[in-house]
Amino acid sequence: MANNIYRLLNEIETDFSEYEKTELSSKEKEEHKQRILMEVKRMKKRNENRKENRKARVWKTAAGAAAACVITAGAFSIANPVQAQELLSSVFGTLIENSQGEKYEQEDTERYQTIGENAVAVQEEVDKRQGEEGYALTAEQDGVAISVSDVYCDGYILYYTTTLQTDREELMSADGIILEKKDGEPYDIKINGTHMSEVIRPFEKSADGTYVAAQQIDLMNPYDISSNPVELGIEENGTLVVEWTVRQLDGYLFDKWDDNGEYQSTGSAAGEWNLRFPVTVDTSKNETFDINKEENGILVKRGVKTKAGLVLEVELPDFTQEPYNDKYNDPDMGVKDSEGNYIQWLNQKSDLREDNTCTSQIMVLYDGQKDLSFCVTTRDEDQIEIADIGFQVP
Repeated sequence: MANNIYRLLNEIETDFSEYEKTELSSKEKEEHKQRILMEVKRMKKRNENRKENRKARVWKTAAGAAAACVITAGAFSIANPVQAQELLSSVFGTLIENSQGEKYEQEDTERYQTIGENAVAVQEEVDKRQGEEGYALTAEQDGVAISVSDVYCDGYILYYTTTLQTDREELMSADGIILEKKDGEPYDIKINGTHMSEVIRPFEKSADGTYVAAQQIDLMNPYDISSNPVELGIEENGTLVVEWTVRQLDGYLFDKWDDNGEYQSTGSAAGEWNLRFPVTVDTSKNETFDINKEENGILVKRGVKTKAGLVLEVELPDFTQEPYNDKYNDPDMGVKDSEGNYIQWLNQKSDLREDNTCTSQIMVLYDGQKDLSFCVTTRDEDQIEIADIGFQVP
């Protein structure tokens, strides 16, 4: 979309008298109240953030959506249910806004917007499963509340947005809140009961004092806590249940360092914050297409187009042999658009054979581009081209 959907929502003028108030059950009142209170506080903007590594940079942040809600003492009702639902996607808005002016602004904006437009509110996931118990979308303890808002899952990768709100002074003064492995395990992530080795990314401060983060879990090549590959039993249009436990939070200033050259700490909090939420493995938009193009021993077999990603299956030769003779480094690989720009790399899975050849699944961010190419170059200063295989996405 040429215009950011979250900015457009902020420009909407609404006559609330056109909407009938909807009475909710006590359980629904509390769920909506917590959700909306957290989201309304994200509507301010700010240009502070922090950088992450190349493959999995911390999701930065963006503009809040316009919200309409009425909260009264003793009674809680939504004046505009449609806009209240849109509130949940404002976390992606906050993530985009915080990335402005930073080194990876363009990449982060593209990722948050593409994923955000295809994500769903986690409350919708719970509502679809009425009668199922044990879900917790917000956890609060000792002056800290953590919530999950949005989820995206196409069977290859899972994203979910998280927000932290606190009135603890030592955490409120921090630029970001990091989960570190100091004393035991500060957090756990389980999917369908399997203890995963995935990390929880830092929370970054927004203008209103809340902290936001977007989390990513690899479903193509998942590993358990012992670094063993695992099968999660993912079914098409099935359900994943994510269990998320945080035990230690550490606040830091990102522009000040201590005597050891590490970020200056503002303080810590210990406890146990438990989230548990369902995610639909939505493969309804996944489309497989054949490519079968080869160059210099590299074969691009087929592609899978998902809601926000493109997965390529490629056959790769033994790069230690001629004509490559690269005994120490695998070559650089990526997908380029029609203008020669690399598309964001999201994920990869490789199955190595005894003869050093392999099949790889490579996932990149996808937003409707038609003419693409799979490019392979040497991993050195010369960047010698090995293959440039053009193909079209239907």
